[in-house]
Amino acid sequence: MVKFSGAVTFPDGSPVTQGTVCFESENSRFVGRLDEIGRYSPGIKKQGTGIPVGQYKVWLADTSVLNVKKSKNSDHPTQTVAEKYCNADTTPLTFEVKKGGPKTFDFTVERP
Repeated sequence: MVKFSGAVTFPDGSPVTQGTVCFESENSRFVGRLDEIGRYSPGIKKQGTGIPVGQYKVWLADTSVLNVKKSKNSDHPTQTVAEKYCNADTTPLTFEVKKGGPKTFDFTVERP
C-alpha cells in the first residue's frame, strides 16, 4: 500500500470542502473524504491507510450541497464542481500510484 495525500482546489485557490475523492481502477475503488481545507488521504477500509500501486481515474463524489429556496419551500442540491469531475467515465483526471512515487497529489477543478 502506498500512502499519500493531497488537496483539491478551484482555479482561484479556494478549497473544495464537500465530497469524496475517488481513485478507480478496473477492479477497485478507493476513497478519501475532503476536509474543511480541501485535503484528503485515501485508504483501504479506513481513510489514510493507502492504496495499491496502479493507474487510477480520479473523480469526485458527493460534491453537491443542499440549498433551500425559502420562496418556493423546496430543497434542491447544487453541484459545487463541474459535472465532468463527478463521474469516472468523464473525468479528465488520472493518477499513477507508484512505490516511492509522489507523496502528494493536488489537483484543480472548475466550478459548474
